[in-house]
Amino acid sequence: AAIVSTDLQWELTRHSNKYLQKRNGIRLSKDPFNNNGQYTKRHSGFIQQKCAVVKLKNEKTCYITIKNGENLNKPNKMFTKKQFSATAKPAEISAACIAANPAIGAICKKRAKKLQKTAARIASVRAARKELSASKKFKRTNTHRSRKA
Repeated sequence: AAIVSTDLQWELTRHSNKYLQKRNGIRLSKDPFNNNGQYTKRHSGFIQQKCAVVKLKNEKTCYITIKNGENLNKPNKMFTKKQFSATAKPAEISAACIAANPAIGAICKKRAKKLQKTAARIASVRAARKELSASKKFKRTNTHRSRKA
């Protein structure tokens, strides 16, 4: 099976594909393998043979989905996932990304830091809401008056 170069794929799909978004003249990407939303050949994961993306599953789990360039004709075997705790060091997460594609190590590290901050913020907001709802007491009042007069 012949593999088409990424340069040719980018030239064919750069002006129109399902991940392209134009907002106020700025081109952005919704590509699931794009870590920072920039619409460039380097950041477009659907074109690259090797790529990785860092995502937050819930506030306790961070995971990396890796496309390692093997089994390109078998979609179920094309991707592998590695899970980390949300408190894992960004260096550990970026090391797993670098194993897949060395060019995106710094991007994965930034993304991991951002996701850790997001997870911490979600946890603190959830705790504050729980505390607030525990302190509120609701009373039922009879607002309807009977019409017997």
